[in-house]
Amino acid sequence: MAAQSEKIWSRDYIIVVMASLGISFCNYFFFSTLPIYAQKLTGTTVYAGLVTTIYIYAALAVRPLSGILSDKYGRSRLLVLGAAICCAACFLYNYADGLMVLMLIRVLHGIGFGMHSTLGGAVAADVIPKSRMAEGIGYFGLYGAVAAAIAPGIALFIIGDGALDRFRLLFILAVIVSFASMILDCLITYEKNHNKKGFKGMTRTEKPAEGDNNLPKTFLGFEYAVFLPVLVNILLYVALSSVTSFIFLFALDRGLGNVGFFFTFNAIGTVLSRLSLGKVADRRGADVIVIPGILGLAISFALIPLVNTSPQLLLIAFLSGLAQGAVVPVMNTMMFERCSPQRRGTASAAFFASVDIGLGIGSIIFGIIAAYSYSCLYWGAMVCSVAALIVYCSGIVKKCRPDGLPHH
Repeated sequence: MAAQSEKIWSRDYIIVVMASLGISFCNYFFFSTLPIYAQKLTGTTVYAGLVTTIYIYAALAVRPLSGILSDKYGRSRLLVLGAAICCAACFLYNYADGLMVLMLIRVLHGIGFGMHSTLGGAVAADVIPKSRMAEGIGYFGLYGAVAAAIAPGIALFIIGDGALDRFRLLFILAVIVSFASMILDCLITYEKNHNKKGFKGMTRTEKPAEGDNNLPKTFLGFEYAVFLPVLVNILLYVALSSVTSFIFLFALDRGLGNVGFFFTFNAIGTVLSRLSLGKVADRRGADVIVIPGILGLAISFALIPLVNTSPQLLLIAFLSGLAQGAVVPVMNTMMFERCSPQRRGTASAAFFASVDIGLGIGSIIFGIIAAYSYSCLYWGAMVCSVAALIVYCSGIVKKCRPDGLPHH
């Protein structure tokens, strides 16, 4: 088929995947270990969660600005800058001898990660053939699953018993990995080649724009067409926060023992669906993936309170991973498709910001509910999933062509 003849795995695509993998490794190196480092510095666990929270909010704050700037001035140079900031932050961790210094470095690292992850997605969308966008975005997102599965184990092995000197080795490794990502980012050339021909911000298969005057109007830098998918994604990630933040506490409460393999089974399901269902979305449209996928998530959340054994919970982890891996890349693709090619930077920012906002809101809401009932917590996640499905069916499906792509 013609769509299959268009190559996804171009030179620049492979480079941005590898660079994003490196930056994501550095991200996950510190999610599980810096709370330990903060505890060692301060002698208390009170500030352990703060090193993660401030990092997430710094990344969230920089995403819209980095997307807007990349649409105006190009993505590659800002991508390199994001990796350079991450590299500098990883080096500066060696000098974090107090809580305030550590917090400032976490803010810096969050800014670098927010820039790189946002612009990496935009670069990937630029170089993926339009006819295979969902498939390419699905493959691209695997870097996060790989990093989440491997990096925390490496970091915990390096720090061993948590002695401060052991963290120096981790910081050095993070500097090396982030520096390698920065070098890879410098090798991305598609913007240089396209700018010579007037193809700024477009994929290889798209035509040049006729001028910015013909672009749709925006609100806060985002095209209006992106807001409904953003709302759907926020609701989905509010629901998913019930798993990322509370599944271990639920297992302890139910006496299910060690469910450390939950996220392993979840990741396997995510990888399998990302590898296979993007092609289906490109051929048959988003609806055939998104609607069953959200229903699958809602059912998974509804079943969690009924779990009595660890194998049952692992089965739900796998099934919810299949559903999540199906829905998330298609929603990401939809935001790119519904925006002008010149504004893929802000489309990528919108996607990642919706993830951060959803997880942040969900962690707060479900944290309150968890104090009363874990069953209510997961039924609440089911309600959020159903709400996401209602918004999708009422606001997005009606605005799609038969092939599943939005009218422009």
